[in-house]
Amino acid sequence: MTKTFRLATFNAENLFSRARVLKLVDPARRGDVLAQIAELETLRASSHLNPTEKRRRAELARNLSRYVDANGTGVAGRLNHRRTALTEQQRENTAQVVRAVDADVLCLLEIESRDALDAFNHRHLGHAFPFNMLVQGFDARGIDPGLLSKCPIVALRSHLFDQAAGHRLFTRDCLEVDIDLGGGHCLHLLINHFNGPGPGSERERDTLRRRQASAVAQILATRFDLACDLVAVVGDFNDTPQRAPQALAPLLKMSGLHDVLALQFPIPDDRWTCHRHKNEQIDFILVSDALKAAFGQAGVERRGMPELQRNTIAQESPFPGVRSAASAASSHAAVWADFAL
Repeated sequence: MTKTFRLATFNAENLFSRARVLKLVDPARRGDVLAQIAELETLRASSHLNPTEKRRRAELARNLSRYVDANGTGVAGRLNHRRTALTEQQRENTAQVVRAVDADVLCLLEIESRDALDAFNHRHLGHAFPFNMLVQGFDARGIDPGLLSKCPIVALRSHLFDQAAGHRLFTRDCLEVDIDLGGGHCLHLLINHFNGPGPGSERERDTLRRRQASAVAQILATRFDLACDLVAVVGDFNDTPQRAPQALAPLLKMSGLHDVLALQFPIPDDRWTCHRHKNEQIDFILVSDALKAAFGQAGVERRGMPELQRNTIAQESPFPGVRSAASAASSHAAVWADFAL
């Protein structure tokens, strides 16, 4: 008997609330504020500051009070980010995207907690997914990869403590999850959210993304046989295939690994998944040779984003409840793919 299933990935940009700094529309301004927050964290961590550094710490605490609570401690002793609750309309629009995709296995990015994931599943999806999982990572904003599944989760492996050059590779994890698809088939997922805009120079961020992509490629090479194993690398890679210096090349050009949107859409412009990257693709489902052999079709669900008429060749329209960025489900589209085993 043929087993068919749909796999999807979606950066929901935090279920139920998100750090206030992320509401800044201008990427340059958002990056500047995040850099100042990182500087304040560094100054707070030092017990020996000179008078100039003390004045700078006080100035930053005052200027950033809208975005962080300098008197409290957050994840791993870091600053507490002040949060902005999502509206009920945003939550419903997020649920509309999930319902429209109708995946059997749904990978989600920027999720606050497993409780938030479970509550979203109950309140907005009618408990459509019996299985869910999230492992809390080290990201200062408390955003993590998660999973909703209609098929049993049978194994987990975290890479939160993997290091390169003495530094942690994955603040948001490269979460390995094994899914029992039935009929003797096991799907091996590697869920990723590579680092994006934030502290440091663009060159430093490119270097980190290349290290992350190389690390995932190494995991694939050492743990799986891409010719035989059903493997998918999914998530928000925060970069495009075209942009120099092509930090994603270790993954995107890896032998035995295939982008489902490239299989479905010959024209790269048809693969765009995010407003913030000039309508380019930064969200991916990459599949092994073995999973490619079962590939049926793939698509991009963009109706949770606003102003589609101005941004897509196909002249798509958003869901009726998505009237602006303030009510959007996300600035990302969901990516999905069907397989028949």
